[in-house]
Amino acid sequence: MKKTRIIGIGSPLGDDQAGWRVIDALKGRLPPEIELIKLDRPGTGLIPLLENTRHAILIDAMQGGAALGTIRHFSKAEWAICQQGLSSHSVDMVDALKLAKELGALPETIELYGIEIGPAMPGETSSEAVRAATENLADMIVRELEFS
Repeated sequence: MKKTRIIGIGSPLGDDQAGWRVIDALKGRLPPEIELIKLDRPGTGLIPLLENTRHAILIDAMQGGAALGTIRHFSKAEWAICQQGLSSHSVDMVDALKLAKELGALPETIELYGIEIGPAMPGETSSEAVRAATENLADMIVRELEFS
């Protein structure tokens, strides 16, 4: 059975937890058939989670030069544009998505969201701007899924 998965990508480094925080903010707000997943810098480990998935929403921190807490939505056509700043991880999300496409594992519908962060340092907590953005993005996703 194909399903909807919302995947928050991150690490325990300060604002880089943005994807995880969105997942936390979504808990209890969506039907149980929508799977919520937190991943720690998954690289190609993302690919198996995309298989047998009808709709995937991926959320990651980004460093693209926008104001802290800015939320961006990227279409498939924009993946190449956002590759430079969407992920701070070694094998970034866009590379994993390109490989998933080559392997035939890409969902029918896939959405990418990025939340602009500053430098992610060990021991830091998330900034107020990023915490607010994660709540706002969770609200946006709930509204989107209610009307889809």
